[in-house]
Amino acid sequence: MSFLPFGNVIGQSSEYAQQARLFYNKALKSIKMAQFSQANDALNMAIELDPNLAKAYIERGKVRLQLNKLDDASADFMKALTFNEKSGDAQFGKAYILFLKNQYDEALQDFTQAIANGYMEPMVYYYRGVIRMVKQDYTSAALDFSFSIDKKPDFAYAYHDRGSAKFKLNDLKGAQADYEKAIELSPKFALAYNNLGNVKKEQTDFAGAIEAYTKAIENDSDYYIAYNNRGNARYLSGDFKGAMEDYNKAISFHPDYLSALNNLAVSEAKDEKYKDAMGILNKTINLNTEFGTAYLNRGLIRELQGDLDGACSDWKIADKLGVKEALTYLKDYQK
Repeated sequence: MSFLPFGNVIGQSSEYAQQARLFYNKALKSIKMAQFSQANDALNMAIELDPNLAKAYIERGKVRLQLNKLDDASADFMKALTFNEKSGDAQFGKAYILFLKNQYDEALQDFTQAIANGYMEPMVYYYRGVIRMVKQDYTSAALDFSFSIDKKPDFAYAYHDRGSAKFKLNDLKGAQADYEKAIELSPKFALAYNNLGNVKKEQTDFAGAIEAYTKAIENDSDYYIAYNNRGNARYLSGDFKGAMEDYNKAISFHPDYLSALNNLAVSEAKDEKYKDAMGILNKTINLNTEFGTAYLNRGLIRELQGDLDGACSDWKIADKLGVKEALTYLKDYQK
């Protein structure tokens, strides 16, 4: 049996490594042109030629994310971490996949670990902030969005989401300033206009709220939530006809939209169209028997029609479903 000289083996390995880097560079060019399937193929070749090319696993993980191959992407990021357990890119990629899978506790831990390892890109703070919003840790979320903005001052989504955190913390002026900044950076940001409307409505600036909701609708013509919200602002400003038009418009886009159905019923009752209002509330309850506000309002209509037993029955259900106002009506009735 004969053996190859050591020099030949080393030379062959070096040649494979060189070819691997050529395929890796080819993949990078494909990524720039958003040719992700071609990039994936090139990275497969790079890894086959040089299984220790750690950066190829990271780039293939990113490409596979673009191709919606989450499990394969996760495997690549995990492999990259075996080469360098403190790789920020790999740690972030792993965390992001957990985020997409709604595995928030694990994702939060990995985002935090990526930051601890020195990975301080704006998106790592942004996604950690989003998770903290889900967990209702609004103070920490606002801090994360601020860190993200510090790294990327034109990050409209970070301004918007920080505004939402501030809104939850009852910092209405701060929330308004952040929503307005998000709109300044992204003038067609329909969600930001809608939430700006919510802040203005909370401050009883109904005209300003209506204007903001209208801008949201102009930028997203089938934005049924904005129609419902504009209807609420119009109702509060005394424009009951305009409110009903908006509620009906919201329902035309989303026939099962409980909030709009409930609000339309309240408007019908305001106009003393109790039969129509009852029909809408019955439909709302059939769609979702856990929607306590519909029971509360149906009880109010029954009270107006003299059906006190029926009203009390509805209020009891509403109370069990956590509608605080129901208990007040029950106490008044029981007196």
